[in-house]
Amino acid sequence: MATWTSFYVQTANQQSLVEELKSLSHIQQLTVGEFPSNLQDRFVSENAPPNYLAIATTQPGWITVVHNGVAQLEEWGIHLSREFNTQVIFTAAQSVSSYYYFALYEFGEKKRELEFCYSDDSEPVIVGAPLPFEGEAPGERDEYDGEVTYVFDFDSIERYCQQLGLIIQRDYREYEWTILRKKGNATQTPSKNPTKPWWKFW
Repeated sequence: MATWTSFYVQTANQQSLVEELKSLSHIQQLTVGEFPSNLQDRFVSENAPPNYLAIATTQPGWITVVHNGVAQLEEWGIHLSREFNTQVIFTAAQSVSSYYYFALYEFGEKKRELEFCYSDDSEPVIVGAPLPFEGEAPGERDEYDGEVTYVFDFDSIERYCQQLGLIIQRDYREYEWTILRKKGNATQTPSKNPTKPWWKFW
């Protein structure tokens, strides 16, 4: 099983972002070091904010925040995009349930939200005007035997982010991370020889 929950803030001011995240998450405990491979061993309940976050500048002008929450954090997106006068991108994916989520906030406003789950009969969530690079429908266009379909999946999330100037799949071992974590979080010892890279969605 693979689960991906991360968001990205277009700013170079990591120190100020950390302070904002401390306020939003109500976490004051802070450490600096390698990416914690146990961060997503345990997720918080559906409506709870994350209580374990790792923050790093993973490319010039963009800060990555990996966390253990499953809530969509709309208030965070509005607040951070307004506070930093910038873009904030939220992404989530779950391979077992074929769940994919993308949201773009700009300057305090939600501009686009896409949510698809292919393991049940739920209707997709499509909010906001199509982005300039989108086709007739969200996701990847596929044509077979004259029939055109669109699928929104993790490749779509990656492509959308790339179109906005952001590369999301990176080797987390290359960066120094600021870690916010509430006391009492259970941890598990990571495998020293994982069969697949734990920092990638697969």
